[in-house]
Amino acid sequence: MCNNLLSHSTCCNKGFWSCSCLFLSLFGVASGAPADWKEKTIRENLELVASWQIAHPVKRSHLHWTYGAFYSGLVQYALAHPQSMKLQAVRTVGEGSQWGVLKRPYHADDHVIGHAWMEMAMEDGNPAAAEKIRAVLDKVMARPSSASLKFQTPGCQDRWCWSDALFMAPPVFAKLAAYTGDRRYLEFMDREYKAAYDYLFDKKEGLFYRDSRYFTIPAANGKKMFWSRGNGWVIAGLPMILQDMPRDWPTRTFYVNLLKRMAAALKKCQSPDGSWHASLMDPAEPPLKEMSGTLFIMYGMMWGVNQGYLDEKEYLPVIRKAWQAACDAVNAEGALGWVQPIADKPGHYSGNDTEVYGSGAYLLAGCELRKWVIRQDHPRRKTVSVANPLNVFRPRETVSVPWNPGKGRDSSRLRVFDVRNGCVIVHQLADTDGDGRMDTLLFQSNFRAGASRDFWILENSSLDAAPAEEVCFSRHVPERLDDFAWENDRTAHRIYGPAVSRPAPEGEGLVSSGTDVWSKKAGVPVINEFYKKGDYHRDRGNGLDMYHVGPGRGCGGIAVFRDGKAHVSSNWARVRTLYNGPVQTAFEVSYAPWNVGGGMKAAETRKVTLDAGSHFTRVRSSVTLNGGNSSEIRVGAGMDTGKKRNSYEVVTADREAGIVAAWSRPRGDNGCFGTAVMVPWAPDGAAEDGEGCSYWTRSMKSGNSFDWYMGAVWSKASPVKSAEQWEKEVRRVRDCIRTPLRVKVR
Repeated sequence: MCNNLLSHSTCCNKGFWSCSCLFLSLFGVASGAPADWKEKTIRENLELVASWQIAHPVKRSHLHWTYGAFYSGLVQYALAHPQSMKLQAVRTVGEGSQWGVLKRPYHADDHVIGHAWMEMAMEDGNPAAAEKIRAVLDKVMARPSSASLKFQTPGCQDRWCWSDALFMAPPVFAKLAAYTGDRRYLEFMDREYKAAYDYLFDKKEGLFYRDSRYFTIPAANGKKMFWSRGNGWVIAGLPMILQDMPRDWPTRTFYVNLLKRMAAALKKCQSPDGSWHASLMDPAEPPLKEMSGTLFIMYGMMWGVNQGYLDEKEYLPVIRKAWQAACDAVNAEGALGWVQPIADKPGHYSGNDTEVYGSGAYLLAGCELRKWVIRQDHPRRKTVSVANPLNVFRPRETVSVPWNPGKGRDSSRLRVFDVRNGCVIVHQLADTDGDGRMDTLLFQSNFRAGASRDFWILENSSLDAAPAEEVCFSRHVPERLDDFAWENDRTAHRIYGPAVSRPAPEGEGLVSSGTDVWSKKAGVPVINEFYKKGDYHRDRGNGLDMYHVGPGRGCGGIAVFRDGKAHVSSNWARVRTLYNGPVQTAFEVSYAPWNVGGGMKAAETRKVTLDAGSHFTRVRSSVTLNGGNSSEIRVGAGMDTGKKRNSYEVVTADREAGIVAAWSRPRGDNGCFGTAVMVPWAPDGAAEDGEGCSYWTRSMKSGNSFDWYMGAVWSKASPVKSAEQWEKEVRRVRDCIRTPLRVKVR
């Protein structure tokens, strides 16, 4: 019998099972986490563990590496289950710390909180979340350490001289590269990672030493000392690197091969109880399951299986045993026990020992397992692979997939599943050709620089639908002189109908086919509210109309050019909403024929679409000529750039880029606004008109169509606060329009 179970690591060697039972009787509690591989069960287990850990904080800084590891898992769980509201816990910590980091700029432990901050920067569109961790890593790259990797030598921990560091810091460099498009982050990561690998990796055993001290310190049984959590850190960090690394990155194969090599070596070290004990080569040191190492290892293996890097038949039995061991370690309240406390080598612990990083590892492993279960539950799924060919982060871009409803399809049970985040996302079915049948599936996501991302289309799914609101909305407003208005969560516009062109008092005598801008609070619908109250020229909390259109093009419009003159239409003649939805709204508007000189008239029909999350409306204009002898027409897309109506402070025009952008002077407490027009084609000319509007022009045949975009931003409701930031955003959107996402369906 073991008189001192916590002091003697080998006394239970022969009587392993009886000793383990004694441990369970002393410290164990009936598991609150069933281990069956069902989506609902796994989801409930994750909620149990996440909720318990949030409710039982540890008395240390939430920027500490232990919490950084926990938030890595919590963010993954929260993204997979937005209805859990767990992401707000991360936002609260981030905002409370001003998205800060601890004080050691070179120490990898103080970088790991960047896992969560970078995810929030990208998922929330919050650049402030990335600023401080980016500044720290920029400092490290500007003055890289050349210290020895030998542990305990001066400055060694300014580099990645211990295995844990390969989880803490490299994924943050990869995320920064994905967010900024700056290759230097990956190049620096490659150099330092390879140096640590060459120094700490035992190529014969396929495992990492925790640090150089253990080159000569053996395990208790005389074999090499390899610590399970130390290797768990490494294999868990590899998926985080790879999922943000471009598919064509030159060293990507190195990281994939390392994942395979480590998985093969770790598989051999799994104990009969399904876990990995603290000492991989000596599982009797101590003879106890250790959950942090086990779950980090399981996460790396499960991700490798899901990506096709590891063979399912070979690794799923290993993973199944590991998950059983992990779930057995969760008590009825959700506390994960059998977690070795903070250490640097195998040590002693009990079923009462829990740590935030252990909970983080459980969330990572469980989220990855749930993806596999969902895949198995939907054998007839389609996979939509979306690649971003630009080295630019693309937030909230719309993906359009042809959709054939067919017979017998129940669209109410259709789901779009984001594989990376593990969640059902909002989608929309649309009739884009107007024939009365749904023909297009629309959904949105963020796309990281140079990376690709998969989505599953699941039919007849029992997964809960993503909560959806009618974010993108357009309608005719007969109660306000035939306005037609449209909006999303970022911007709002209106155009004028025939009633407003009538002389007062029936109308306002305004003849204009220009576009008005409403500056609105982000995420708040305003069209119906503004028109109901009839008072929208003052900001009462949700925004206002402080833009002036007059007879010009406003924020966007077209003109036909002949004999050096601009000829523009009057107010719209006919308009109809095609569809509204959570992803996109579309409408069609026609302008009656107008004189363009030489006995000719031109008529325009537009199809207009606005996507959620975008500052830019897409317009497809079709212009036809009647009368005269010419079938060629010169058209221009432009906007107001003069100072007499909107008092612009800065106007930028770049013909090669096809953009014209303007930024207003401050409007007192109402801030500034920016407007822009861009064309995705190469202009063959530029023009101005007597109303102070600037155009990019092109020649085209009568009856053909051309695309152009108009956009607006309000400084009080956007991270865009200056003319320079607005121009940068306009150019980013222009680049994305000219180089669309690559979408493949299989």
